[in-house]
Amino acid sequence: MLKALVVDDEYLVRMGIIQTIDWADYNVEIVGEASNGEEGLELALLHHPDVIITDVRMPYMNGLEFIEKIREKDPLVGIVVLSGYDEFQYAQAALRYGASTYLLKPINIEELAATVQSVGNEIMEKKLHTRRYTQLSKEIDSISKQFWQDLLHGQLIGESIIAEKAVLLELKLEPDDAIIPLTIAISPDNQRSEASIEISALEAAAMSFLQEYSFELLSLFYDHNLHWVIVIRAKEMEDTVASVRKLGQQLYEWCIQHIGQSVSVGIGQPACQWTDLEGAYRQSMAAAQRASSGIERVLYGDEDAGARCRREVREALAYIREHYSENITVEMVANAVFVSPTHLMHLFRKELNKTFYECLTEYRIEEAKRILRNPMYRVYEVGNQVGFTDSKYFSQIFKRMTGMPPSEYAKTYG
Repeated sequence: MLKALVVDDEYLVRMGIIQTIDWADYNVEIVGEASNGEEGLELALLHHPDVIITDVRMPYMNGLEFIEKIREKDPLVGIVVLSGYDEFQYAQAALRYGASTYLLKPINIEELAATVQSVGNEIMEKKLHTRRYTQLSKEIDSISKQFWQDLLHGQLIGESIIAEKAVLLELKLEPDDAIIPLTIAISPDNQRSEASIEISALEAAAMSFLQEYSFELLSLFYDHNLHWVIVIRAKEMEDTVASVRKLGQQLYEWCIQHIGQSVSVGIGQPACQWTDLEGAYRQSMAAAQRASSGIERVLYGDEDAGARCRREVREALAYIREHYSENITVEMVANAVFVSPTHLMHLFRKELNKTFYECLTEYRIEEAKRILRNPMYRVYEVGNQVGFTDSKYFSQIFKRMTGMPPSEYAKTYG
């Protein structure tokens, strides 16, 4: 049933409106009456009527002021203004202030009842749409996530179907746009990492980094197999590859700092059509997988770890992967790749932004984590297998890089 409030300074008018109409026949309940705008405002805020019947000229607070204040508090309330013929300019002003309609005095009772019913039904329809929109707004994040998951996994077949769903989410792909998926892969041994990265924190970090570039964040969600997926839109393709690689490095460093565990970042090639995104996403996952087993933890497209590096660095990384368990030194590796130790250390810093020994230690710790998952090995044995002859030093380095001692790591993930 519609709720109505009557506000008029003339007692007989109020009583005539309230008592001479069988409001129940019109599905209307009169919830209150007031003799001026101030009282009317109090009752409106108390009862939240669907329709207000109000005079335009009243003491203390006239109808125009009353309408203005009501609209500030409740934009979804119908307002029927009553005015005399000589107050017609006030009725027109009332419409500008937000009244739904007006009726000229003397009032036709049947016309008033029908108008209140009509305005009330219109307001109820608006309220229904508002509730639906509010509910949809609450669900939009999950709907958007499902759209991107289905799209990236090839569950949406056909350009027209994809475009139809994109329109519902107000997504538009311009001719010069490129959409780029990034996959943040969490090492399978770090099962607790899903909970340790809060999506709001990661999204805030991504938004902060994106301010440096001409990128737009389209989606960020947790996918299967310990993968975080970030989808960005590039408007300007100039220097996009270099910028997105830098973004990937920033995300990698943020994850290391905030979860202290092994992650890798894979970047797919820019996709200019919706239907190209599945392949770009698979490419980003494959790149993240390749990065997870190497020293370079951010890879773009189809490139291999160290592909962008000079020959000397690539061969040095290969030497580390083959001989990490031995007591190797920079001099040994430099000799193997036919450069001086000083020059090799300079190349590592220039090409990878890390020292030779940082790369060696990172790889050893990654291998140690892999071995520690096997309960047959003791901590000191693992340290020896990855090139640490001092078990105490191994434990110190391991804890510094992973956030927990190797013994605890073995219990957690073994």
